[in-house]
Amino acid sequence: MIASATGLAESGMVPYCYSIATFTSLRALEFTRNGPIAHGLPVKVVGVGAGMDYGFDGLTHFAIDDVSALRPYPGFLIWAPADAEEVTEDLKDIHNDPRPTYIRLLRRGTRSSNRRLHTNPIAKSKIVVLSLGDAHQLGSKIATDIQNNGIPVDQISVTRIDDRTLNQMVNLLEKVDICVTVESHLITGGLGSLVCEAVATGGLGIKVIRVGVEELPISEYGDAEHLEKRFMTNTGQVVEQIIRSVKSK
Repeated sequence: MIASATGLAESGMVPYCYSIATFTSLRALEFTRNGPIAHGLPVKVVGVGAGMDYGFDGLTHFAIDDVSALRPYPGFLIWAPADAEEVTEDLKDIHNDPRPTYIRLLRRGTRSSNRRLHTNPIAKSKIVVLSLGDAHQLGSKIATDIQNNGIPVDQISVTRIDDRTLNQMVNLLEKVDICVTVESHLITGGLGSLVCEAVATGGLGIKVIRVGVEELPISEYGDAEHLEKRFMTNTGQVVEQIIRSVKSK
């Protein structure tokens, strides 16, 4: 499918390749790398079922390492829209973007009102919660729990990852004390790692707390909500850690 799409793109078309996210991101990785990425062709690789969205289908269907597999490539765009409204609003822009693109979708989304990193927002608080696309709902819960303890916090969605994202993060975080990253992805290689790279590159003396999948979700099944509680970072402990950190100053 990716090889055929590469040929179509070379002839001037903008092809879309659609399947379950683990298949389009991992199984086809070599073809994506050697085809649209190597030749700069506008193939749109669509992966549905971000994170552990396919709860009862098990590890083979869990897209928890797709971002880490595709993020290193220059000239490549990862688009992880937070909800259906964002897809509707931004699809024309993504379609017209000449770069090869990975589109990371949930099977079902919920409404997000978050500001998005690619619009270059300014952080107004000393604590920022950055959520990767579909994880905005969990990020909102963490931000709300922090605010309920009288601590100001900003929440911003990272829905596009490309060559500019690292510098955008440096600019956003230069006056921040604590950044919490939230993603339905392994805590290594995805958004959390990207923020750590931004902190190191920009020489920022801030604390990064990563919320994500902490171990391989195997030998246990259930819906996405159950798996999130079983295999992802305990968000209650994260909120308590932030409260202690703020009060100790």
